[in-house]
Amino acid sequence: MTRTHIKVTGRFVLALTVFLVATAVYPASAQGPNLIQNPSFERPYVPLAQKENCAVASPWVAWYREGTREEVSQGYRFAPEYKAAFRADYPGNRVRNGELAQQWFHSYGNFEAGVLQQVSKIPVGAKLRFEIWGMSWSCDKESRGNCSGATSGDPSPMHFKVGIDPTGGGDPFSPAVVWGDENNAYDQWTLLSVEAIAKNSTVTAYVYSYPTYRSQDNNIYLDDASLVIAAQPPAPTRKPTDRPTATPLPTNTPVPTVVPPTVAPTAVPPTVAVPPTCAPTTEAKPCPTCPPAVVPTPVMPVALSLVDHLTAWPVPVIGLALAVAAFMIGLMVTKGDRRR
Repeated sequence: MTRTHIKVTGRFVLALTVFLVATAVYPASAQGPNLIQNPSFERPYVPLAQKENCAVASPWVAWYREGTREEVSQGYRFAPEYKAAFRADYPGNRVRNGELAQQWFHSYGNFEAGVLQQVSKIPVGAKLRFEIWGMSWSCDKESRGNCSGATSGDPSPMHFKVGIDPTGGGDPFSPAVVWGDENNAYDQWTLLSVEAIAKNSTVTAYVYSYPTYRSQDNNIYLDDASLVIAAQPPAPTRKPTDRPTATPLPTNTPVPTVVPPTVAPTAVPPTVAVPPTCAPTTEAKPCPTCPPAVVPTPVMPVALSLVDHLTAWPVPVIGLALAVAAFMIGLMVTKGDRRR
């Protein structure tokens, strides 16, 4: 039987440790660098003005809505206490990674509160994903004995959720905020997430909580936040023109001449009149369909007089004949005179 020995170097162990820590701190769904500053809520913690023993991990900002005097007198909408949670805090699970985690709480009352962080240099139109690990502890009354080990007993609904204001505003009650699903996250670290499309180069990440009951213990814990660009903005599309652009013909291109087709005249055959024919008959009646017979009238010869002959000649010929006759008469008269 043989044994296989694997030699593990110190460098390999160190690299594996770094990989496992990085995988635990940053969720696997992240598709880009984490844009959140101080995502694990480590030091420094900045004290809250006008509130003793209250501090928030920088650059996170605390927000809460304090109720009216009447509401506060009845135990509703207290201004909660903010402070760091340590690994040594009982029962030992109040920090998920690193040394510290952020917490806020109030005893025997409820609150409407959370934290926010504004993030700049965001591509407008990018799809963002905000995620954070959260846990709650809610115990109605520890004296009932159902909250042993600092676990939740008869817990209050926590209305625990995260949101993104894609316009970068600072009001958690603005209608512009896109909220994720609510979760109670009792006694165990739970991933809360939300997605939104950036409408400004600055966006705001929110954490919201509102325990419904005025329980003895209502505590919220946060660790390992991330804001990443899940998808880059789409490429801009070219806007269509209002009217189509006509492409002119080149100057050296002849324009074809359209010649209408020649329509040949339709030949109409001539109509030939066929004279009606009559069948021979023995009766004395004439044929009713035949035209009457035309009997030619005989022309008798007429003797023309000299005048009629002369008038039948054209005028120039008559004149010439008269001239010749006059010349002959004159010649005859001249010869008669000479004989004498």
